[in-house]
Amino acid sequence: MSLNIFLDNSNIWLVGRKVCSSNEPGHESAFRIHFAKLFDFVRNNRAVSFAYVGGSVPPNNDDLWLRLNAQGAIVEKQERAVSGGEVAVDEAIQLQMANRIIDVQPPETMVLLTGDGSGYTDGKGFIKQLERALKFGWKIEVISWDAGCNRHLKEFAQANGCYRPLEPAYANITFVNNVRWAK
Repeated sequence: MSLNIFLDNSNIWLVGRKVCSSNEPGHESAFRIHFAKLFDFVRNNRAVSFAYVGGSVPPNNDDLWLRLNAQGAIVEKQERAVSGGEVAVDEAIQLQMANRIIDVQPPETMVLLTGDGSGYTDGKGFIKQLERALKFGWKIEVISWDAGCNRHLKEFAQANGCYRPLEPAYANITFVNNVRWAK
């Protein structure tokens, strides 16, 4: 069963930076994710039929988006609000998830990389999309940093599919620029 990967880049990077603060204090500003190795961890020797990355446009970071695209992912960037906050990144990812649920037959495996569980009590958000995937016969996986994963999202994944924490792979999927390379 092929994978459909959905990466909430901002969530994974921001929480990863907090994990860096615990593991390698003082290097948070140089913390980076090695996306090829992250995708290898996610794939786990399985076929990928679709990969989507949602994020916001950080200043001077075009290389990041090109690298993600080189991994075979569709990359969609949203402009940041004047206040600096993200605008519609989660919703863009959720729309892509819904489109795959509806358009792909037979159902495959949906892999979501985020820790964001907001919106569920209002009938929206990532958990709601995962519920829809299950209803249509998809298998689900959530991959997240334990340090920042919404407890409802984690519990939902554990009860209905698979939850994989990123912390055991920290040294393999991250690096500290000019200090430590990913293993």
